[in-house]
Amino acid sequence: MYNYYIFISLPVIAFLLEYLIVGGIQYRYHIVNLMGYISGLTEMVFYGISGNFLSGLIFNLSTLLIISGIFMILSFIIVKISIYLLYAFFIYAVSSFISTGGLKHAAMEVYNKLEDNNITDARKNLISLAGRDGETLDMSEISRAAIESIAENTGDGIGSVFFYIVAGFLIGWWIKSGEGNWSVNFPLVFALTLAVIYKTANLTDSLVGYKNERYMRFGKFSAKLDDMLNYIPFRLTAFFMILSVVILRVFSKNYDIKNALKSWKKFKNLHPSPNAGQLESVMAGSLRIKLGGINYYGGKISKRPVIGFEYYGRAGKEDILRGIRIMELTSLIILIFYISVLILVQA
Repeated sequence: MYNYYIFISLPVIAFLLEYLIVGGIQYRYHIVNLMGYISGLTEMVFYGISGNFLSGLIFNLSTLLIISGIFMILSFIIVKISIYLLYAFFIYAVSSFISTGGLKHAAMEVYNKLEDNNITDARKNLISLAGRDGETLDMSEISRAAIESIAENTGDGIGSVFFYIVAGFLIGWWIKSGEGNWSVNFPLVFALTLAVIYKTANLTDSLVGYKNERYMRFGKFSAKLDDMLNYIPFRLTAFFMILSVVILRVFSKNYDIKNALKSWKKFKNLHPSPNAGQLESVMAGSLRIKLGGINYYGGKISKRPVIGFEYYGRAGKEDILRGIRIMELTSLIILIFYISVLILVQA
């Protein structure tokens, strides 16, 4: 069972590595960039065949199979060389999949430009964080976009990743223990593979999951699969986010637990995404600001319901800092919770 406790430490090391060091570093051969490159190639092939739903479904499943297969094969090759090399590969991959440090870094770049009254550069920095048109946004709208991105990415960049790592390990552990020959290697590889499958599904949704003329049919399956995979993790993350607001309220009156609960209850299902509203509604209530409304993507308008009560104010740049604190504490609670699950299973 010594190896079991080594495994439990690996996600913690990956989390600290991403948060403290690599989260703010951009480099060409980032593992998610390589996965995105493969996804782009398969999209080019299958969209070239047809832009219909069936072609999009085959594109998605093929991409999942190719990328997860590569990771699984690499993992089994690496473990033949050294179990410690597998540990290092796991840490490298997981630190690439989670985004607490990267999200903080990107949001702080926007905040710092707003603090300097440099709206032009704040709009430019917003693109990498929120992926929407920012040329005409004022300070409040830039802040709103940053906070919405912080809220949603707390789910798919942190909560969902850890959910599938732990689920994969527990499933792999159950399969291997049933054979009576327990080893941490197989559950570890299974945990990484399930995390890769989730991250690939998330990538394909980011690539083709849009309701525009090109991807309306082709990207439908990718969008629905991402929604399905995020359904449970996002709701768990919403609970953890509410818990983080409870803790932060002890130290600051800038966080409103009562409104976080009221907003979540009323607005959680108003977002076009069946999952993002879970987190944006909590964030809006806890900060007493309005989220949602009109956005522009590629020059096209996207009208969304406003999340927040009439008496909520507009977002300000200081709300970005408060949103980052909620995200950081939520991430820590998520890590503690899932590691505790693994410890309890062993106990």
